[in-house]
Amino acid sequence: MDKADLTIVYVSPEITRGIELIERGELSRAFNFFQNYSNQEPGNPIPKSFLGYLTAIFHKKTFQGLEMCLEAVKMEKEEPLLYLNLARVYFLMNDRYHAVQAIQTGLKYRHSPFRNELMNFYRQIGIRRKAPISFLPRNNPLNVIIGKMMRKRR
Repeated sequence: MDKADLTIVYVSPEITRGIELIERGELSRAFNFFQNYSNQEPGNPIPKSFLGYLTAIFHKKTFQGLEMCLEAVKMEKEEPLLYLNLARVYFLMNDRYHAVQAIQTGLKYRHSPFRNELMNFYRQIGIRRKAPISFLPRNNPLNVIIGKMMRKRR
C-alpha cells in the first residue's frame, strides 16, 4: 500500500491532494494550495503545519516555518502528521536532536497511518548507535577513535 492509499482513508481529500502535490515535487502549487486551504479553515492545524513545512523547504524561511509548525502542534497535540512536519523542519535546520524528539512524540499516538511515515523519516535521518564505551561521554577521544574504527569495519 502506498502513501496515497493510507492518507485517503484517514485524511480529507483536500489534504490528500496537497500531499500528492508535495510528493510530485510541485512545491509552488502545494504552497498555494495549503495557503488557500489554511485561509479557508484557519482553525485547522493540518494545513497550517504543511504551510510551515513548505515555508521552510520552498521559501527557505526555516524559522518562520518552524513557528507555523509549532503553532499547529499547539492546536492539536495528538496528531502525528503535525509532528512529522515539525521534525522535517527541525531537520532542515540541522537540529537533529529536536527532530528526533518530535518524531518520538508523534509515535506515541498510534491511531494514525502517519506512524509509518514517522518511522520511515526516523530511519532516513539515522539512528545513532550507542557510544562504544558507555560510561565515557560520546565526544571523548577514546569513543571517537573506537567509533571510527568500528564504522570502517562495517
